[in-house]
Amino acid sequence: MNIIHLTLCSLFNEKYAYQDNLLPRYHKKLGHNVTIIAPTYATINNNGQVYEELKGTKYLSDGCKLIRVSPLIKSYKINNHLHLFKNITPIIEAENPDLIFTHGVNCFNYLCLIKIKKKYPNIQIVFDNHMDNYNSCQNILSKFLNKVIFRNLISRKLNKISKIFYGVTPSRCSFLHDTFGIPQEKIKLLYMGADDDKMQYEKHIEIRKKIRSQYNICDNDFLIITGGKIDTKKNIHLLLKAISEYPCKHVKVLFFGSIEDKLKEYISKLLSNRIIYIGWISSDNVYQYFYAGDIIIFPGLHSVLWEQAIASKRPCIFNHLKGFDHINLEGNCLFLEQSNIDYYKSIINNVFTDKALYKSLLDGSQASRTEDFMYSKIALKVIYDIKNNIQ
Repeated sequence: MNIIHLTLCSLFNEKYAYQDNLLPRYHKKLGHNVTIIAPTYATINNNGQVYEELKGTKYLSDGCKLIRVSPLIKSYKINNHLHLFKNITPIIEAENPDLIFTHGVNCFNYLCLIKIKKKYPNIQIVFDNHMDNYNSCQNILSKFLNKVIFRNLISRKLNKISKIFYGVTPSRCSFLHDTFGIPQEKIKLLYMGADDDKMQYEKHIEIRKKIRSQYNICDNDFLIITGGKIDTKKNIHLLLKAISEYPCKHVKVLFFGSIEDKLKEYISKLLSNRIIYIGWISSDNVYQYFYAGDIIIFPGLHSVLWEQAIASKRPCIFNHLKGFDHINLEGNCLFLEQSNIDYYKSIINNVFTDKALYKSLLDGSQASRTEDFMYSKIALKVIYDIKNNIQ
């Protein structure tokens, strides 16, 4: 099968391990011919400057073909809302796709798919959505664009050419219906997840010992792992403060990621032999640090690290967000109902001192359903859904 991944709604960085990278890679590993059509936009530095790659074609190390296309509007701030690019139709036609997996629905260029579907009716087109009420519609402009412009001028038309619209969380499934007006019967849940090739779960005990030894963490220490983009919305700074105030010296935290400037001084004062910061780490190495921990805690807004933690078969504690119940499997996690230091201390105390509770979480984290969060399974689900929705 010839598969195009159309990723015009976001940056595309070849070194990242996002869904835009991993889903094409695992479709390629299944034996399909895979082409990624992406913007020249590659990354944004700490100063907010956008770095662009040259337009054109290249082959990635995993065998996927990457075609970068130029924006129609030079300003990234404008084009990041409208997503307009040059000469998309002939590029798609030249790849002779059987399936077009379209990342996002809020792109004016995707209207070209209506003519393509009419010209080539056997092409299967699916869409996915990463937007929800936590990361979108946060201001008047965003609400107007999504609920008025994109809903009436784009998604209504795209609805006519596709039987499948994926949301990557239940909240993002709801967003497809409530904001873009997609019928419920066309909406399916497609997990984000972990890169099978980087996990090495069969070596998790050995990896645990190695990581702990590296940071002088004893085997009987109760180690909490957290990290990601550390800003005020992720509440990690409050979790660190709670751990620093917890009286038992055997409760420690190892955290990673980039720290927002305004939190750096606050966090630096908390660092100790119990509050251990390891800086930024490659996405390929995240799983190793998960294996080192006794429990993984994410007290703020969602990131794909949540699903990766589940795939790593570790007990977890997550902030309780509406529309994220897909991460609750067979007793693998607890949910945080508050966001303050005293509450975090009480939760830490519960999982540390209540051995039956912790064993229950540990047993739940081993559920076979955790494997559904691996990209080998996620990629297969897309192919299965397509084959069962062909007219």
